[in-house]
Amino acid sequence: MNKPTKSQWKGYAVLSVVLVTVLLMFIFMPRSYEKPTPVDYSELSEALEKYGDTMTAQIKYERQHYRQRYSRDNHHTFGYDTTYRNRQQRTYERRQVTVELNTADTAELQQLYGIGPTFARRIVKYRSLLGGFVRKEQLMEVYGMTEDRYQAIADHVTVDLSGVVKINPNAATVDELRRHPYLDYYQAKAIVQFRERGNNFTSVDDLLKVNLMDNTTLEKLRGYIQF
Repeated sequence: MNKPTKSQWKGYAVLSVVLVTVLLMFIFMPRSYEKPTPVDYSELSEALEKYGDTMTAQIKYERQHYRQRYSRDNHHTFGYDTTYRNRQQRTYERRQVTVELNTADTAELQQLYGIGPTFARRIVKYRSLLGGFVRKEQLMEVYGMTEDRYQAIADHVTVDLSGVVKINPNAATVDELRRHPYLDYYQAKAIVQFRERGNNFTSVDDLLKVNLMDNTTLEKLRGYIQF
């Protein structure tokens, strides 16, 4: 293919200028638009004349329906506020109740602030293992009891010692002794062996003569020993 001559290059340049000029004129020249056709509102006018009353009635219905719904929503809000106040009142009442730990059932225990069905059952179960509470501080030994929960109910519980089950270390068997939460199998067996060697217990402090017995365990047992 022959290389373009100088004259051909000039022709290409002129053609390029012409094309660019036409393109710019096409982009920037204002376009002529046809005059828009007027909108015919006659059908709309006829519809308003024919259905105007129906549309007005519908609008009134929608407004009335909105007012009823708004009123109903407010009623629900009022109901929620009433429920909240009732719940607050029940909480206040639970803070004022007093429960006797050794005779209360699970329903009565649930009247205490912060004590639900689970904790009430745990308290009753632990009370049964102990043979009754001898001091309210023993509630801290119930599984899951925290210091905050205990402090919330400490002033609302009492302890009646008349029904507490006592242990006679001079007559109890190993199985009877070991059932108590404060004694393990080896301590129970040591008590029986001490007794079988011809020794009798005459006071709670005599239990310290038994191997494996310590002061901490003795103080816990003090309210459960009788002779």
